[in-house]
Amino acid sequence: MKFLKRLFSSKHKNSTQKNKIGVDTQEYFDERYTEEQENHSIIDGSLKMITSYFIDNKIDKKVKTLINHPLNLDQVVDDGMGFQLYCKAFEMEDTMIIGMLATAFSEFMKTSFDFKSYRDHEPEYPLRSMTLKYNKNGIVLSLYPYEYALKVLNYEATFEQLYTKVKTHLENMPNVDKLISKMEEE
Repeated sequence: MKFLKRLFSSKHKNSTQKNKIGVDTQEYFDERYTEEQENHSIIDGSLKMITSYFIDNKIDKKVKTLINHPLNLDQVVDDGMGFQLYCKAFEMEDTMIIGMLATAFSEFMKTSFDFKSYRDHEPEYPLRSMTLKYNKNGIVLSLYPYEYALKVLNYEATFEQLYTKVKTHLENMPNVDKLISKMEEE
């Protein structure tokens, strides 16, 4: 059995927990999720648009080496004219703007922490069909980049907050054997 730990899910209908622990079989996981292949043109386009934003607004990046570092992505939202307004000048729809930020952040998480991108065929909420998963010995951490990018654009969160939270959770991932023992006791 594979054990799923979803730390960043929203409140569920029957639960007021922030974090949800669930136990799923590998078969269930394979039916529900499909690993997505990288679309390099979408990734490149997103990163180029963010780079253009920094150049056109004459903004110095906080992190020079990675355009898609969470601090830089927060800067894109906060500094200058605002990324959303900038993209609207190019007649881009909100879904595309959110998608570019989600793609850039996803790529950062994949290269920094070895997350993998999946398509959820049964998302709990409409904005969760795109998910990132980190698997360590059967304990899975899930993120929802599209949903989170929307929160950032609405000034409800920052990419740096999520990045910091993920780093902390990854450092403190539970041991599968201890988790199983605890669940058997309950």
